[in-house]
Amino acid sequence: MKTMQFKQGTSFEPITEEHLEEADEFFDEFIGGKRFPLALIELLKKSNGGEPVQRYFKTQTNEYPIRLFYNLSDDETIIAHESNGIFDKWHFLKNRFNNPLLVPIADTTSGDIIVLDYNGTAKDNPRVALWFHECDEKGEFSYPMEHIADNMEAFLDLLTEVFTRS
Repeated sequence: MKTMQFKQGTSFEPITEEHLEEADEFFDEFIGGKRFPLALIELLKKSNGGEPVQRYFKTQTNEYPIRLFYNLSDDETIIAHESNGIFDKWHFLKNRFNNPLLVPIADTTSGDIIVLDYNGTAKDNPRVALWFHECDEKGEFSYPMEHIADNMEAFLDLLTEVFTRS
């Protein structure tokens, strides 16, 4: 797995065992007992969210830059959509996702959300997908997701420092 780097000063305080216990409680309550993939836990231990240096990834249809990986911190932001906490983002987006087994972990510079997709996957080995934030005329039902990688480790291995343009 690739060693990720983050821009200095963009990460939150280091995660603790308490953060990980809270994550397990969240998954037990809302995501059917699933768990974060080990590759994401290791990333969060290294940098609890933040702006990655290796920020570009390519799908079958396009290439995208990551704006920010979300964190496990106790964010004091009052306005939910302004929080960069994974669980705050999930609570804000869960009805728009139209799928209870999606967990947001990052976003792109255009506002689309990188999610862990636990539908039909092992407890701690979800696929990674891009959820498009555009909605229909009623403000509901986002456009479909696009598959990025079969798991978190494969997703991290896709990330580069520059657009590949190929």
